[in-house]
Amino acid sequence: MIKESFIVHQPIILSASLVDTLINTFNRSEITYCHWKSNIDLDRGISGEVDLDLLVDRKSLLPAVSILARLGFKEAIARWAANPPGIRHYYGFDPNTKQLIHIHLFIRVLTGESYVKSHLFPFETMLLENTYYSGQMRVTSKPAELVLFTMRMFIKYGSLPDLIFLRRKSESIKKELGWLWDDDILTEALLLLLKYCPVIDDHLFIRCIETLNSYSSLRTRVKLARHVRKRLKVYAKFTFFERIFAYFLLFQAELRRRLGTKQKNKVLQAGGAMIAFIGADATGKSTLVAETERWLGNVFALKVIHTGKPPSSGLTLPINIVLALVRRLISRKRSNRLNNQPPLDDSSPTQHKFRGISSLFYAVRAVVLARDRQRLILRARRRVAWGEIIICDRYPSSALGAMDSPRLTREKLKTGPVAAIYNRLAWLEKKLYKQIPPPDIVLKLKVSLNTALKRNRERIGQDEKNYLKARHRQSQMWYMPGTKYIHDIDTEQSLKETIHAVKTAIWESL
Repeated sequence: MIKESFIVHQPIILSASLVDTLINTFNRSEITYCHWKSNIDLDRGISGEVDLDLLVDRKSLLPAVSILARLGFKEAIARWAANPPGIRHYYGFDPNTKQLIHIHLFIRVLTGESYVKSHLFPFETMLLENTYYSGQMRVTSKPAELVLFTMRMFIKYGSLPDLIFLRRKSESIKKELGWLWDDDILTEALLLLLKYCPVIDDHLFIRCIETLNSYSSLRTRVKLARHVRKRLKVYAKFTFFERIFAYFLLFQAELRRRLGTKQKNKVLQAGGAMIAFIGADATGKSTLVAETERWLGNVFALKVIHTGKPPSSGLTLPINIVLALVRRLISRKRSNRLNNQPPLDDSSPTQHKFRGISSLFYAVRAVVLARDRQRLILRARRRVAWGEIIICDRYPSSALGAMDSPRLTREKLKTGPVAAIYNRLAWLEKKLYKQIPPPDIVLKLKVSLNTALKRNRERIGQDEKNYLKARHRQSQMWYMPGTKYIHDIDTEQSLKETIHAVKTAIWESL
């Protein structure tokens, strides 16, 4: 178990943003790279609003990946779609902006249709040797980008799936073309075209530019696209039937995603992870779970589960309904539950004491709850095996009597059928909890009792003081052998500082 504490750690302050640090390191290390497309939106990429498309020379790939790793970037892949060789995705956490930065790393110029990357162009040398600096960023020159932009656009106009979106993008296409094109640039672009893409002649290239720059009809653009694509067939990645099959797989993947939980399609190459938030009431647990879901769920396949209140299964639902009716009949106040009364509710964070036949109701409830927790966590664990990130609001412990943990102990000195049944249930509960695997990452939220009591008074639906004290005490007992990373998070600090500590701890451990 690797335990880390964020109680005394100061927030990481970089002298520059993560992107600036990356690019400066690339430049100092003489990495051969460039930002090779959509340079009109470069500022948005640097700020993290959109991804950065970096083309890296093959010889620079290993040192570039090493730099990305040193800066905390992590590789991700598409879960339900193709991951073509030559294209890689890296995500890094910028401690200044608190956002994830997406580096779309290309080793080959594999582009074309938006959804299946249909053409492999021999443009690496053209793009990497014809560059200039925009600030610290090395970007491909406008003549070279104009050649690539024009080819990309007319490949898309020859693709039915792309046409659905291109109808609404005529103005943005015209704007980007205007940013790239003037007479001097056109002359240089034609020379590059002759050298690197000789299958497209000057006349056809100029016709393509004029068509994009005018208010020509969609029909005209599609007709011209067919002619361009015929010339570019030598660079096509797919045969006709392979292309159809690629779209079939894409449609199948999207359908599978949408019929499921509609999660994002990216998963970390290192695999999924189960992240558990542990803490008593008024430690900010719900807020931090929600913020983590928003932060990571915007990029990666992610699901939140509440192990403190697991859903019933078909087996346990009838039992829970019966127990709920019994609870109504013999309900007691929460404060009484903490005075060693035999509650029929999971909320009691204490070890149960045997009290005869009335304890059987409690024991049945404890076993049913253990079964539901085990079922929920094992199902979530299978999703982790497929690369998903699972966020757990609370998590069972191996510590007897701790919150969300075993409650029953065998009564060795008691005899009779009631005690025998109770002992059997205690054995079963213990067995079920032993079958629950540990989480990968645990964030133990800690706050002083005085602060917890103060926060409790300020919120709607206050807990009783004695109950809160018991929860606060018992939450400190959490222990699960085999947990790899445990981070102590001090929630006495401001919410902004706490969120930063949580994000940093999670990202470093993923």
